[in-house]
Amino acid sequence: MTLTDQLAQWRESLVRLGAPVAPVLKPGRSRPEIEAVLGATAPRAVLEWFLWCDGVEYAPGQTIGDSWAIPGFWPVELQDVTGIRADCHDEGSPLLAGNWVPLLQNGSSDLYVAAWSDTSEPAVVTIMPEFAPPEVEFQSVEQMVTVFNECFARSAYYLNAERQLDVDEELYDEIYAAVVGPRPTGCW
Repeated sequence: MTLTDQLAQWRESLVRLGAPVAPVLKPGRSRPEIEAVLGATAPRAVLEWFLWCDGVEYAPGQTIGDSWAIPGFWPVELQDVTGIRADCHDEGSPLLAGNWVPLLQNGSSDLYVAAWSDTSEPAVVTIMPEFAPPEVEFQSVEQMVTVFNECFARSAYYLNAERQLDVDEELYDEIYAAVVGPRPTGCW
């Protein structure tokens, strides 16, 4: 399955579950719009991400939980990439020494970012400044989306009583281990 197919599956899972974010996920941007912000040399996976989704449309009465595409996180808008990078306080990390682009954010300063050197496919790095230094959590954007899709398929991600996405931590760990292997030590 291609990354584009996996991203479409993720969106379909949100719709099927009735997640509040499903109707407000913005469509992706055009390739020229993405390249105007990220440059023409952005990796294929990063281009596909922003072709798929350009953040969340905000509506009156919407809560932060209504924007979650996975528990606690929503997709970054292309227009916010530069500002998020400027506000990141972990730039001294070797993992962020090359190119990186935020993909998912939460209500504080935690991020999932695609990070790459000039010759590498982007890995997905978690940035959780209050808990641990940046760490590679997934070897690729595709691997991350595979884990998320499996979490939806096996109900590790579910709607709680407040109709917000939540996670069964034990099942998530089981899925993560099956797809990726042992979790990095600093990841939650």
